[in-house]
Amino acid sequence: MNAKPRQPGKSRRKGGRILTLTDLENQNRLFRGRGGVSEENRALGFRPAFYDMDSGIILPSRFANGREAPMHLLEGLPEDLIESRDDKGRPCAARAGIIAGFSRNGQFYTRDQAASATQQMKERSLLLSDPEQHEQLLDIWDAFMADHQLPLNLVRPVVAQSWIRCKDSGLDPSRADAPGSDEDELAYRQASNTELLDAAKPILKHARDALFRADSIMVLSDAQGLILEAEADKDVYSAAGRVNLIEGGQWSEYAVGTNAIGTAIAAQEPVQLYGAEHFCSGIKRWTCSADVIRDPHDGQILGAVDLSGLTDTYQHEALEFVITAARLVEANLAEHYFSQREDVIRCSKAAFSDWSKEGLLAFDRRGRLIRANQVSQKLMAAMDTPLAITPQTRVAALDLAINPALNHLPEWLLPHQLLDIRDGTRIIGTLVVLTQPH
Repeated sequence: MNAKPRQPGKSRRKGGRILTLTDLENQNRLFRGRGGVSEENRALGFRPAFYDMDSGIILPSRFANGREAPMHLLEGLPEDLIESRDDKGRPCAARAGIIAGFSRNGQFYTRDQAASATQQMKERSLLLSDPEQHEQLLDIWDAFMADHQLPLNLVRPVVAQSWIRCKDSGLDPSRADAPGSDEDELAYRQASNTELLDAAKPILKHARDALFRADSIMVLSDAQGLILEAEADKDVYSAAGRVNLIEGGQWSEYAVGTNAIGTAIAAQEPVQLYGAEHFCSGIKRWTCSADVIRDPHDGQILGAVDLSGLTDTYQHEALEFVITAARLVEANLAEHYFSQREDVIRCSKAAFSDWSKEGLLAFDRRGRLIRANQVSQKLMAAMDTPLAITPQTRVAALDLAINPALNHLPEWLLPHQLLDIRDGTRIIGTLVVLTQPH
């Protein structure tokens, strides 16, 4: 690694948490029925696994003979990851920095993430709109605007909850379009989301070809609901432009009320809305379906993909279309992410070997923690820093796409040395060398 200094403008042993058999049993009890144990989510492609913070490697759970296990077992872990054994020689604890969770399509999920993903997969049937309710919902919306109670048995929960949020925020229900953004703001947001745009472009291009003459527009938004890119034929694009459903349009719930993009981001799940289900009256001529796009590192929402058209273009298959599109974007993101991970691990290998007595944390260029050696985990515990050492740890201040000069670092980082992780001349991440306490 070419390292150049940067100037910044449950069960526990001393030095970190170990993972015991009792911990695994407690986790199973806590998550049983929520999809966070293998019996609940194996059919959906989740496999019990462990994540080693020291190496950044995902380890499938295995029996002692090496066969893949359908539950979390310590027996198949490499010997150097075992903390202790019982009097019969069976592993009873894994060393600090070993996290139990699940792998799916090469991605590691914590118990919480697996439970959340499983629940969403099971609840798809509740996500579809019913166009037959359009007139009834218009009357219900009028009554709700006049301060009448919502009949929750007639309004889908995702819609009712969104309407309540919008009304409580004081949003003008007569809005006819979404607010826009100036060219500088749009350019900044696009530059801050280059990985998302690169991952989505092939899917958007395919959608453009598939949607020709389909009277629909497909858009990609960032995590705040601002549209980064849109694809449609000229006539549909023109109609979408009249409500700002094009690049620069701000489609968060806060900006334009209940809509598929903003509500999917707020609810963190796929959403389909038909006509009257929108909150603002000027948007009720539209039908839209959207799903969120998540970061493969930690499940954080990066944006949303949306398919919209006027109400006479409604197709319930549109929701499945955007769900598939979102998964394809995530697959492209994951491919790029795991390639970056391997680059960070490879280019920091010498530092982790040569400076093994130092506390080292390796982050990729988006501030995502890739590796943390044992010394760093001991030091972090001793310093009582607010940063948790987990497979999903992210430090926004180390995101080089947003903060290339590493200004405004959090207080806990200021005493420590920050080095470039380089692949040739290209900066691919940040190595934090922790200062030893005196």
